[in-house]
Amino acid sequence: MERVTVTTVPTTPSASMPRLTGGASVSVDGITVGEWTLTRAAFTDRHQHVEINTVLEGELHVTSEGDTHIVRPGQTIVVPAGSRATYAAPEYARMSYVYGPGTPGMTDVAYEEF
Repeated sequence: MERVTVTTVPTTPSASMPRLTGGASVSVDGITVGEWTLTRAAFTDRHQHVEINTVLEGELHVTSEGDTHIVRPGQTIVVPAGSRATYAAPEYARMSYVYGPGTPGMTDVAYEEF
């Protein structure tokens, strides 16, 4: 078993993405678990691993492969590895996430505010 790695995503918004925040995440054996929020904004990216998001508060609109899904508290959405997805919160959304094993990092990143 790999050593467990605990990291903290900045909890204060960055200048380039002021309405996206995150908290501590934990990684072990290539699987990462964490939490993030999005407020009146949309974030787009592509991961080389499966991405699982469970909405804890608010409402998240996820568009991937041409389909849009509205995810509400207690609901979970799975985005397949290699897919480009847009995560939009018309007002506010707080999510937990699980990234499956795969190549770390993301590409095709975009951000916009509403």
